[in-house]
Amino acid sequence: MLITGVRQRSSQPQQLPGNWVHLGVSPRLEKGASAQSSTGEQWFHVRQNKHHRWSLDENQIYQYHLGGALHPQIRWWEAMEVPRRAVQFVELGDGITLVFLICEDLAQIDNVAEVVRSVGPTLIYAPLLDGPQLSSRWAARYASVFADDPGSAVATLTSYGMVQRCRPHGRDASPVVGLWKDPVRGLREVSLEPGAQAVLFTTCGGRATRRSADGRHPVDNVTEYFDVAVYQVRAGAAKSPLSHFQPTTLAPSALESDELTILAGWAEALAEALVYDPECVEALLADAQKNSPWRVKLGIPEPSPRLSQTIDFVSQAVRGVASQNGNLSFDAFHISLLEDRPAEDALDRLVRRVLRSTLEQVRTQ
Repeated sequence: MLITGVRQRSSQPQQLPGNWVHLGVSPRLEKGASAQSSTGEQWFHVRQNKHHRWSLDENQIYQYHLGGALHPQIRWWEAMEVPRRAVQFVELGDGITLVFLICEDLAQIDNVAEVVRSVGPTLIYAPLLDGPQLSSRWAARYASVFADDPGSAVATLTSYGMVQRCRPHGRDASPVVGLWKDPVRGLREVSLEPGAQAVLFTTCGGRATRRSADGRHPVDNVTEYFDVAVYQVRAGAAKSPLSHFQPTTLAPSALESDELTILAGWAEALAEALVYDPECVEALLADAQKNSPWRVKLGIPEPSPRLSQTIDFVSQAVRGVASQNGNLSFDAFHISLLEDRPAEDALDRLVRRVLRSTLEQVRTQ
C-alpha cells in the first residue's frame, strides 16, 4: 500500500488545480502472499479529495518566514478546486478499516466526526501541510477526540519543509513531523532526526472488543493498533538497483473503486447468508442481478456492464458448487475459491479474491 499527497496542474485556463490524497492498494488481497504470487494485475487507486483551501494570515507568514515572497498584510488563499465533500473508507478485512482526513477535515467535528464515528475506523490517517506535530498543538487535540470516541488510532503527518520553516519568534525549529495517538498507549511525537531520510514507525495489532448501546453482548471481532517502535532510516552509499527503473503504462483497472465497493457488499451479504440462512441465497443472487425491481423503486442506477459481469460470475461460482456437491454450504464454497485456476482472466480472479477474503473475514467473526 502506498499513500501520498498529489497536486495536479489544471488542464484548462479557468480550472483550478486539484489537490488530494492518493491511495494505491496492491491487488494481492491474500494474507502472506509472496511477491512471486503476483499475476501482473495493476493496483487499485482510491482518491480522497482535499475539501478546504489553506490560507495564510499575517501571523502565519511571519511564523513560516514567507514574508520575502508573500506580503504579510494580505490574506493568501490556496488556489485549488473544492469538490463536493466525500469521505472514502477502505476496509482491509479482519475488522481493519482506514479513513483519510486531510488537514481541516480532522477538525470538522460537526460535519465529519458523525460519519467517522458511525463507521468506527481502525486508523485515521491525516496528512497535513502544517508545522511540527507537537502534542500541544491543534492536531493532537482533535486526534484525542477520535482516539477517545470511537477509539480509533490517529496518525498525522506533515511536510518536513514546513516543519523546518515553522520558527515562531524566540523558538527553534522542531523536527517533529508526525503524531500518533491510540487508545492503548496514548500519544507519541514522531521526529525526523538530523541525517535521516525517513522514519520507520512500527505498530502492533491486537483483537479488540466491539460494544454497542442497544443491549447486544460485546464481541471480540475488531482490531486495534498501538505503537511499539520508531526507527530512523538513513540512506546508504550503495547505488539502488531501481535507479534505471522505467515505469510501465498503467492498464485500465478491472473495476472502479465504487464498483469494487458494491461487489464487496454483495460478497459480504452472500457470506452471511451462507452462514445463517442458506435457503435465501438464490433470492439474494436474483436481487443482485441487473433489472431488479428494487433498484427502480429506490432510484438506484443499474450496475455497469463490468459490474454486472462480476455479479454473473458470483452466481455461476455459487451454482457450480451447488451442482457438484448436491447442497451448498459455507465450507464447500470457500474450498472452491481456494482452487488454482490459471486460465481465468483478471476480472474473474479479482472476484474470487474478494469472495475469498470476505468469507475468511466472516469465518473469523
